[in-house]
Amino acid sequence: MRTSSRKTLAGAAVILTLICVGVLNGLAPTEAAGQLTRFLPQSNSRTPAATTPNRTQTIDIHGHVITGTHSGPSILEVRFETDGSQIIGFAYANTSGEFFFQKSGITVVSSVYVVVNLEGYAPYRERVINSGPGPGAFDATLSIFLEPAKTFDEAQGGNAPVVDANPPRTKIPGKAIDEYEKAMKEAANGNPAKAVEGLQRAVKIAPDFYDAQQSLGIQYTALQRFQEAEDALVRARNLSPNSGSPLINLGALYFKQGQVQSDAGHSEEAAALYSKAVGFLNEAVRKFPSSAAYSNLGAALYKIGEYERARISLNRALEIDDNEDSASLVLINVYVKLARYDDALEEIGRYLARNPNSPQRASLESIQTQIQKLLKK
Repeated sequence: MRTSSRKTLAGAAVILTLICVGVLNGLAPTEAAGQLTRFLPQSNSRTPAATTPNRTQTIDIHGHVITGTHSGPSILEVRFETDGSQIIGFAYANTSGEFFFQKSGITVVSSVYVVVNLEGYAPYRERVINSGPGPGAFDATLSIFLEPAKTFDEAQGGNAPVVDANPPRTKIPGKAIDEYEKAMKEAANGNPAKAVEGLQRAVKIAPDFYDAQQSLGIQYTALQRFQEAEDALVRARNLSPNSGSPLINLGALYFKQGQVQSDAGHSEEAAALYSKAVGFLNEAVRKFPSSAAYSNLGAALYKIGEYERARISLNRALEIDDNEDSASLVLINVYVKLARYDDALEEIGRYLARNPNSPQRASLESIQTQIQKLLKK
């Protein structure tokens, strides 16, 4: 039985809704249906994904600030701002660390930052990744770990280094930020090629611009320019070695490459790339144990046939965030592979309860019907 509690995670600050590029392409629920063809006939119909974007132009962010203590301050300010530190608005966490921020009437793409400053803890500033239904909408769920402020170890003569768990905050020229923000608008509007052009200009001006390097890697991956994507993501990783985001996106990159090789009929090359993805994602869950990291790891393990490990990883993702729909979809496939059909039916039911209008609904209902017929035999 999945628990709904969010367990305390060790390590660096975590943003749970990091969206990685292309992780589930080729892992739609219809793949699970394909595993049942040994037992029952099935429909070949697929339900196309919705193409009409939701343009609500509303920021809707839920979150939880975790300090590692039993209770936080009575009022904790959570600030939201743009790349250029322009204030968007504020939220105030309660004594449990929970907060909610909503603002309507403005257009936001991917350039919102969450900022928390609490005495005794390292400053926190991370970009919030949009998981909204389309351009103009901004929807995210965050879990923010505040790291205790680092001090020199007096027992070692004050020579111990100060470790900053957050990405480097180098001074970024305004022109680079402008190029980055314009590129993110192109990305949100589904124009990765134009986004790449803007991000290239941004990193030419500011090579140490961490967010631009990471975004460049993501957009290159979308264009299947894999070597350039790898180069950009490795640079991002080097700029912020204590961040899990580049590790997750490198895993997603190798996963996508594996899909391309698999589609071309190169099964050995695909398996090697999926295994490489597993390596980076294993590192990500050790250093940055977010729902996104576990979800991506589960998808990669599924692809190399390690179904039991995939099941454990995907359930861990859903323990952290029970709205991690990508993990739920892959878990359905895993349960079918393991012939755990009751569990597959239960997971389908949970997914459809959360997403009654999902474009995957017809496919999932088809799987339900096939499993139910199989269980009656």
